[in-house]
Amino acid sequence: MAVAKERLLKLYELSAKIFDQNFNPTGVRTGSQILAKRLKGPTVANYYGNPDWIKFKHLSTLYPDVQFVDPVEQYRLDKVAGLKRRGKGAPKKMKKADMATKKGKGKK
Repeated sequence: MAVAKERLLKLYELSAKIFDQNFNPTGVRTGSQILAKRLKGPTVANYYGNPDWIKFKHLSTLYPDVQFVDPVEQYRLDKVAGLKRRGKGAPKKMKKADMATKKGKGKK
């Protein structure tokens, strides 16, 4: 004995109300899976840290009469200077006029 489709739909609707579930007989996309996930906002907001925290580079603007030295930046500058002395530094940037003449000297 087959049960009428209308009675089954009413049963599913009642079951959804009792168990606090969504009743979607047509199968339309509702976005409930996305809404049920954890929010990403706090994680993204905390990625860059507290914006009120004073950064090292802002100290010179707060205290212009004091000379601050960033050890990490100083190490980087010393390393670049050492590489340049040994001839291993970055190449000089070319001007646009030089680039135009260099392009003409390519394959023929």
